[in-house]
Amino acid sequence: MNIRVKDKVLEFKNDPEIIEQLFDNINELIQEDDLLFSHLIIDGEEIYDNFDRYIMENIVSIKTIDVVAISIVEMVNESIESTEQYAKNAIPIIHKLSEEFYQRPSENTWSQLTDLFEGIQWIIQSLTHISSIESSSDIVSDYGAWNEYVQEVSKLNNIVVELENAILNNDNILIGDMLMYEITPVFEAIVEKLSFLTSEAVE
Repeated sequence: MNIRVKDKVLEFKNDPEIIEQLFDNINELIQEDDLLFSHLIIDGEEIYDNFDRYIMENIVSIKTIDVVAISIVEMVNESIESTEQYAKNAIPIIHKLSEEFYQRPSENTWSQLTDLFEGIQWIIQSLTHISSIESSSDIVSDYGAWNEYVQEVSKLNNIVVELENAILNNDNILIGDMLMYEITPVFEAIVEKLSFLTSEAVE
C-alpha cells in the first residue's frame, strides 16, 4: 500500500506488523515540514479517529492512505473562521433563548442552553490552543484585534460561573438577563474582532 504525505509517497507491505512503523514514519514527515496532523483518507474514506484499529481491520485490502496535514497558519485561520461563524450563528439563538427564559423555558430551551455552554467551552479551548503555539503572535494578521478578542473571551469564564449559579437557583429571569445583556454583547464583540482577522488572514 502507498502512504501519501503531501508530495511524498511511502510504500509499505499490507502487514499488521508494520502499523507502528507506519505511524512513526508519518509523524516524522509531518514534523519535517512543520505541519499539524488532521486526519486520514483511506481508499477514499475519511477517518478522523481510531486510525490504528481501522487500518488493522482493513490491512489486507488497503491500497492508499492519504495523510491530511495542514500548516500552523492554516490551522489558526480555520479556527478563527470557524469561531467567527459559530458566534455569528449563535447570536439570534441566544436572543431567542433569552426570550424563552423570560416566559416559560421548555425542555428544548434547556437543551439549547446546554449546547451554548458547550459552544462557549469550544471557543475557550480553541483560543487556548492557538495561544499555546509559540509563533501565534506572528501568525495572526492583526495582533491588536487578537488581543481584544482574547479579552472578550476571558469575560466568558466569569459569565459562565454566574450563569451556572442562576441555573442552580432556578432564577429564569436572571438567566434571560445574562443571555441578553452579558453573553450577547460578548458574542457580538467576538464577531467584530474576528472579522478583522478573517478579512486580513495570512494566506
